[in-house]
Amino acid sequence: MPWPRTLVLVRHAESEGNVLTADQRAEYDIGTHEYALTERGRKQAEITGQYLRSAYGVFDARYVSYYVRSKETMAIMCPNEKVYEDPRLAEAQRGIWHTMTGEQIALTYPGEVVRKKREGLYHYRPWGGENWPDVELRVHSFLSTLHRDYEDKSVVIVVHGHWKILFQRLVDRLSIEEVVRRYDGRDLGGELANASVTTYTTDQSSKRPRLTFAGTVVPWEGVI
Repeated sequence: MPWPRTLVLVRHAESEGNVLTADQRAEYDIGTHEYALTERGRKQAEITGQYLRSAYGVFDARYVSYYVRSKETMAIMCPNEKVYEDPRLAEAQRGIWHTMTGEQIALTYPGEVVRKKREGLYHYRPWGGENWPDVELRVHSFLSTLHRDYEDKSVVIVVHGHWKILFQRLVDRLSIEEVVRRYDGRDLGGELANASVTTYTTDQSSKRPRLTFAGTVVPWEGVI
């Protein structure tokens, strides 16, 4: 079976960036990769960690990006366990949209506003940043690692929102139009919630085993 037996994607718990508007984040004087968890986020991670231990026991491997919010989430969920840090798991880089408000960009680079609207959410690559196909290349590369190294193993990954939806596009074979619709309308039934748990499994009896979506839960929902 050339895939993990169980693959669990946990979106990082609530961070400082999640409680700010886009313009507030642009004026916040730290890099997006340095956003720490909020107190609510720490509680989310604790509850989700309890759920993971109950549902899956100890995983064979644990992965995070180099972002503080990703590492803090994993440290709370799986304390004192070996964790691999992988830059391919990083969130999509938004370039100038990380450091300038919408009004500043409209005044300084009006052509960027026009280009973003014309090219659309999936294709638009901001100055200094990535578009969604760029992130998909990183997802493809990481899928190769899972395929090569974790046959019949259990793996948990703390992921970011854009990364997760593009992972699902590739694995679940969704169209570009479908993922844009879901992301733009946040129409994912909890799959983009902070500290949500999305599980994929592999059917060992299949002649052509592949990762198959098994569901999403939000363990802390209704608790905090």
